Amino acid sequence: MTARKRSSVRTRRQLAVFVGGGFGAGARAVVASLVPGTLWATFGVNIVGAYALGYLLPRLRLAGRSRVISVPLLGVGFLGAFTTFSTFAVQLWHMPFLLSITYAAATVASGVAAGAVGLRRGRGR
Repeated sequence: MTARKRSSVRTRRQLAVFVGGGFGAGARAVVASLVPGTLWATFGVNIVGAYALGYLLPRLRLAGRSRVISVPLLGVGFLGAFTTFSTFAVQLWHMPFLLSITYAAATVASGVAAGAVGLRRGRGR
């Protein structure tokens, strides 16, 4: 692959992340406006995002889609912006200690479980 071709692929990937991120952040803002209480909105988008990423990656691979653009657009861009570690971290910081530990454990456990279910479903099992 020539240097010019590598540069073109890199630029398309960066653009895909940018566009996907814009739509993902917009989708998260819509969810936050529809769900009363930021805590539940954050929990929900993080779990849905974990499932979606688990489902998406094997589906793209099985479909033979080009991962040069699809993964940066949907995985890194859209789902990266849709889910929100920064809000999660700030919420933990402002909670009482025991509640923050419970919330963190529930979020991580639910996210791992949702990602695992997404992977299973994405692989067609």
